[in-house]
Amino acid sequence: MSFRRGLAEEGVACGPSRSALAAEALRALDERSRNDVYWALRSTLISRPEDRDAFDRLFTRFWTGQTATPLPPSRSAPRDPEAQAGRPRNRRGGDQGADAGGGAPADDGDGDGDETEVGEAQSGAVASAYERLGSLDFRAYGPEELALARRLITRAAQQVPRRRSRRLEPSHVGRRRIDFRRTVRDSMRTEGEPLRRAWRTRKLVPRRMVFLVDVSGSMRDYAVPILLFCQMAIRAGRGTETFAFGTRLTRLTPHLRAGSAAAALERAVRIVPDWAGGTRIGANLKAFNDDWGRSGMTRGAIVTIVSDGWERGDVGLLEEELARLQRTSRTLLWLNPLAGDSGYEPLAAGMAAALRHVDGFLPAHNIASLEGFVTRLAQLE
Repeated sequence: MSFRRGLAEEGVACGPSRSALAAEALRALDERSRNDVYWALRSTLISRPEDRDAFDRLFTRFWTGQTATPLPPSRSAPRDPEAQAGRPRNRRGGDQGADAGGGAPADDGDGDGDETEVGEAQSGAVASAYERLGSLDFRAYGPEELALARRLITRAAQQVPRRRSRRLEPSHVGRRRIDFRRTVRDSMRTEGEPLRRAWRTRKLVPRRMVFLVDVSGSMRDYAVPILLFCQMAIRAGRGTETFAFGTRLTRLTPHLRAGSAAAALERAVRIVPDWAGGTRIGANLKAFNDDWGRSGMTRGAIVTIVSDGWERGDVGLLEEELARLQRTSRTLLWLNPLAGDSGYEPLAAGMAAALRHVDGFLPAHNIASLEGFVTRLAQLE
């Protein structure tokens, strides 16, 4: 708001409503940098080309305290070799000095065609990068790939499955029943004649989801992207729970919910005492059923186990607890990153035993497989 008032003092037409729009744009940024903040504020606070110079001057002075106006890193490449050499070219004649605003990429006057070409090339590059990430196995991820994939994983995880509640709400379309009370009340306006009927339908509410994520050594390369998906599902709707297990069970829901997304994920990984260790799937499922299943957490919920199925404990206990979990949940799904391999066969004793008690078996090795999982969830309403 202070920055917006500063723009107004510079003579920029910028109403108070644009402050809320700018704040909303800043909240949408997953990774904040000076460049991201610059473009988010410029695209929301000003709309006239003649206001760019004032915006650039105030942005540098307000956010950095500098009197100079250095050029922030641009999202696009220079438009021509002369601009790259530091000599912006004016198509209407002659060379010019640097742009007076300095806070934005140099403007080439009538270079709308060049801007369009650069924008299309940039959009194509971003789309190509996202397309590559969609099919890239999580094992090949580094910090840069994970940061770029955060937006795609967030978009997939925010599609929370819904169910029809017993509660009713006003409706005009779809499966509905007449609302006698409101119909009679409205008829009082027409001398007791029910000229217009009121309708109600069952309300759609988020369905409870429970994730049990294997964080043992064999799942180390997949655990962080999967937990990122669980984190965004927790923040997208109420009633989502996440547990990590290796040799013991750890509830991560409160740690994934609080604070910024990146810091919360790092904190959740740090508190797991058996990260990248051994695994005892059956014993952990028993601990979950005894401590949390009895409290009603799984009643009517979609329970999803994410594991490669390498059970180092008692396979009989695993079968017993899976059968118990299937009886108390609405749907029991198993996600296995190894299932993304076309030649994969569930030959491990734990995985072979689990398939007899789950309602669905899906891969979870890349973003495309997570999107397929979300599609499957949407079919379970």
